[in-house]
Amino acid sequence: MSRISHLAVMVAAAAALSACSTVTRAVDAVTPFDSDKPAAPTEPKDDRISILSFEQKLEVDAALAGRLPVVPEPVATADWAQPGGPADNAPQHAAMSGNFEIAWRRDAGQGSNNDRRITSPPVIADGRIYVLDGDQEVIAFSARDGDRLWSKNLTPRRGRDKTALGGGVAVADGKVFVTSGYGFAAAFDATTGAEVWRRASESPFHAAPTVSGGRVFASNNDSELIAMDAATGAVLWTHQAIAEPARILSASSPAVKGDTVVAPFASGEVVALLAANGRRLWVDALTRAGRLTSLSAINDIAGRPVVVDGVVYAASHSGILAAIDQRSGQRIWARGMASTQTPWVAGDTLYAITIDGELTALERTTGQPFWVTQLRRYEDEDDRKGRVAWTGPILAGGKLFLVSSLGEAVLVSPTTGAVERTIRVGAPVYIPPVVAGGQIFLLTDEAKLIALR
Repeated sequence: MSRISHLAVMVAAAAALSACSTVTRAVDAVTPFDSDKPAAPTEPKDDRISILSFEQKLEVDAALAGRLPVVPEPVATADWAQPGGPADNAPQHAAMSGNFEIAWRRDAGQGSNNDRRITSPPVIADGRIYVLDGDQEVIAFSARDGDRLWSKNLTPRRGRDKTALGGGVAVADGKVFVTSGYGFAAAFDATTGAEVWRRASESPFHAAPTVSGGRVFASNNDSELIAMDAATGAVLWTHQAIAEPARILSASSPAVKGDTVVAPFASGEVVALLAANGRRLWVDALTRAGRLTSLSAINDIAGRPVVVDGVVYAASHSGILAAIDQRSGQRIWARGMASTQTPWVAGDTLYAITIDGELTALERTTGQPFWVTQLRRYEDEDDRKGRVAWTGPILAGGKLFLVSSLGEAVLVSPTTGAVERTIRVGAPVYIPPVVAGGQIFLLTDEAKLIALR
């Protein structure tokens, strides 16, 4: 299957999503993971131009000529406790302890295949790293050397469902919080793995959890955001967004800043709610009309919204990257670019990667590009075959770090956009990298956990 098919998944019907064991068959038409099946007929051909280039091309803004991004100094980052780093999904420029060399690699459970998928990033706290593998098993490792500490398989002992998709992990207050494609959330002791509580949902969780202020926030396959008490798992409130049967197979998660939760949905909605009671504050739809194909018309916000200095930054697959005032919900600016990744904010700059491999640095007050760098788009660049999917970026050790479906990581200058180095990691990666304790961690599609220093 062409590499562009690794970017999105079409869910046939909402009813199929409610049965864990049938999800895989429903999504086989277009999948972001390896498959021996032929490409779906709705997939864009490899010889097409960028699906956005006919509308709006990313070009350096003439008004920024002579200006370069100012990169903040790196700081020591001990933990990556939420799927997006901190609860607001806005991590700082992280210090690195070495020169981006592979320090170790370990088996991290089951990888992706036709029946299961790895969808969520690892999280790190107190020297331990936690992974949800493709078989819905939570595994704890030592972040220093990769030694395995404990594991818990989430597969129910009873019932017909033996495979599931979605969910993720987060760490807070000595507990590992897990959302599962089997339709429940749970908390485990972070040191021993002992179960603390478990709470069933009416449908499977597709999103990873975000934990803040004693509450756990996560969305299920019915586009319902659920807030739970972190101590007991009791449901505090819910919010029903527009149900959307077509989404990207990823474990996105809300951002929490102060008393506000900002949640992304498959419909392209970004919704801000009061964390205490779920009262809706505002909603924006990052959707575009007039798309060329059914694949490009998927509106899902697969990357995480980021909240910095009272501004929400979010991008949709259908082609909108927007800056939104956190208090009023008014757009500050919007650009026509499609992305499935979480943007990274550093100082005066927002870094983002499009689904066509265009890495850009935008002035975050205006959304205008400082620079645009085209990363590798095809396995065979000459024949334009085998589309490449990129995940990231993160900013660590003075470099932008991204990794691809070809098993290649690149180091890019955050100032100029120049690709400075390529690192072979040995396996496809579709999960965003994370950084903590002077190390970058990768979770490959084959469930290999790799540490770079």
